[in-house]
Amino acid sequence: MADAQTSPPPFAKSRSRLLSLDEVPHKRHLPPPVLSRENPLVPEPGTPAFAERKDQYAANTAAELRQEQETKRQQRKAYLNQRRQCQGAAEYQNQREEARKFEQESERVLNLQSSDAGKSNRSGDHFDIVNLKYQSSQGGRHLKLMDETVKYKAALRTMDIFGKHHSVQHDIITGQPLVANYIMPSRPVNP
Repeated sequence: MADAQTSPPPFAKSRSRLLSLDEVPHKRHLPPPVLSRENPLVPEPGTPAFAERKDQYAANTAAELRQEQETKRQQRKAYLNQRRQCQGAAEYQNQREEARKFEQESERVLNLQSSDAGKSNRSGDHFDIVNLKYQSSQGGRHLKLMDETVKYKAALRTMDIFGKHHSVQHDIITGQPLVANYIMPSRPVNP
């Protein structure tokens, strides 16, 4: 309890701190500006804001403003003309490219129309399913040979199986010979 009586009240600490603000080491006091001339609104000679007496009042300010506006207008006009020319050149180049592509496509179509490739209408198979004939090409002859070979081998298997599984060589009901009814195909020959 005696400890509480010796410490100063809280407001006393803040008051003493406020009174010693001028003694704070990080606070800098700047001296008031010193005016070297009588009128503080007129800038010193040599500063960027200083203007000579002859430059303060131009003789023909309206003409200078008109000239500046005309210069800006001419610059804008030149810029727009240059931009228009660039866009026109790019558009002309695009049109030439489109015309070149169209010419290439029309030439390709004409080549397809004039060649026999567009008129042949041939399938990749060498057998015509409409009239049931082989084509006269090398592929058609090869396909015919393969088909005849398959038929011949099937006939040989038929005869072999018939001979192994039938004990009689004639039809039991009619009595006619079975082997004579079957026509053996001829052996295929490579053309």
